[in-house]
Amino acid sequence: MAELTGAQAAARAIVAENVSTVFTLADGSILSILDELIDNGVRVIDVRHEQAAGNAADGWGRATRTPGVCLVAMGPGLVNLLPSLVQAYHAGSPVVAITSAAPINMCEMDAFEDIDAVKMVEPYTKWAARCRSANQVTRYMRMAFSYAMSGKKGPVLLEIPKDVQTCECSSAKLTPTSFRPSSGPTGSHSAIQRAVELLASAERPVILAGSGVYWSGASKELVELAELMKSPVASEFHGLGCIPQSHNLSIGNAVMSSIFLRQADVMVTVGARFDNFLGFGTDPNTYAEDVKVVHIDIDPSVIGKNRPVNVGIHGDAKEVLTSMLDYAKTSNLSRKDTSFAEQVRAGYEMISEGFDEEAESDEVPIKPHRLMREIREFAKPNSMFVIDGGDTTAWSLIYLRAEMPGQIIGAQGPLGHLGAGLPIGLAVKVAYPERDVFLISGDGSFFFNGVELETAVRLEIPVITVVCNDMAWGLVYHTRKIKTESEELARRATIINEHVRLDLFAQSLGAHGEMVTKAEDIKPALKRAIDSGKPAVVDVRVSREYESLLSQVLAATPEG
Repeated sequence: MAELTGAQAAARAIVAENVSTVFTLADGSILSILDELIDNGVRVIDVRHEQAAGNAADGWGRATRTPGVCLVAMGPGLVNLLPSLVQAYHAGSPVVAITSAAPINMCEMDAFEDIDAVKMVEPYTKWAARCRSANQVTRYMRMAFSYAMSGKKGPVLLEIPKDVQTCECSSAKLTPTSFRPSSGPTGSHSAIQRAVELLASAERPVILAGSGVYWSGASKELVELAELMKSPVASEFHGLGCIPQSHNLSIGNAVMSSIFLRQADVMVTVGARFDNFLGFGTDPNTYAEDVKVVHIDIDPSVIGKNRPVNVGIHGDAKEVLTSMLDYAKTSNLSRKDTSFAEQVRAGYEMISEGFDEEAESDEVPIKPHRLMREIREFAKPNSMFVIDGGDTTAWSLIYLRAEMPGQIIGAQGPLGHLGAGLPIGLAVKVAYPERDVFLISGDGSFFFNGVELETAVRLEIPVITVVCNDMAWGLVYHTRKIKTESEELARRATIINEHVRLDLFAQSLGAHGEMVTKAEDIKPALKRAIDSGKPAVVDVRVSREYESLLSQVLAATPEG
């Protein structure tokens, strides 16, 4: 067999996975792998901070449902990467992170930049390992991709020390499909039967669609089951868009629709955790005391974790929903009564109309309601949105509409990790160059990784960033103001310099930049940003006077 170096073996394993793009911040310890990737036609997006490389790999994973790959330097580079791995872990995003390490004979000898990387990342990766021989590289790369993509997806880390990259090894045939499962767990047949029977007998059924529906590619099955059972569908995180929000059974974001969840007598939760945002499954304002719960998840540890369930099904969302449909059809089980679904949808539309009325104002500074509605009306049907920030995320989820899976990506994810928006936006635009990609960011969250505009300009990635700029850490400001009823206390450590010109910052990096202070100028500014063909920042000055739903919820909790 032909001889390869460890670096060549790693690059070939990445290419064998049909990876077209990797994200990195270059360093001498990983250049040999990067060289091989470039020589094999892989696009390398070199960013300005390792966290951004990880965030972008996470964004690629979320947007494409395929592995996002990043390469970073050993030691400090990996330390900088860590927050993005934690973020990907909580989001269930398949990130394959590769780093270097000190030569094997220098391990545990205080070599420059050498740290115990595996121990550091272990709690927040599905798998982490150090490859100690060039002959192990191919096998370890296979394991990395397999762990990232099997079961509940998530991040992995592989260390390939400097000397392992340069040592020779034998080549190996790479066929990724032969070393990982081709399907997920299917669930217990008897449990699936009980779930269908419960749903068919319900008077007020609700389906709660979470990220597991998205990752499984189960949108078609979700909609078909909802239509068969005449069940409204609430969505959370990546579940948004798995049923189009214009569909007459959609009741939008689950947090916004908690008033409707409260009416359910049977709730089928698919691929969602009963976490803080879902009231841990027990909040009396969100769930009826006697509601019967079916919980379907690929991760068995979340079933029954925060609340008891009537039927728990360990399974992949697509596999389980397909089996539920098959059993319902062969057993002639369905619901005919549409009255509850019609009532709930009418209530959802009334709430949406009320928010649209709130957006009519021409006041200055601009109401955040108006900004979000203007973006929604301007965007094309296939536009993609990345949202980043506290209040900004809350306003965005009220006004934007997801009509297809993955159309809205909440950069913060379940962890609440601020600042990932621009790196994720870059990855989304690279993955879908034919679609307009909007990053809607708070001003505070934009500052974390705003320097990645330089990356966007240098590599000609025309993401459109709209900054919802209230010149404050808005969520912190509003939460404290509600709690203390004191403007003075609310302003402490929350106000951002109002003289900062984000439009001029963008221009200084070669991007298109505009500042908008009047509502009537929002759409023209967005058009000019698109027409420029460049990465762009539209700095929209919004009022700080309005409290988002999220700030009200957090203010009502002891830890908010």
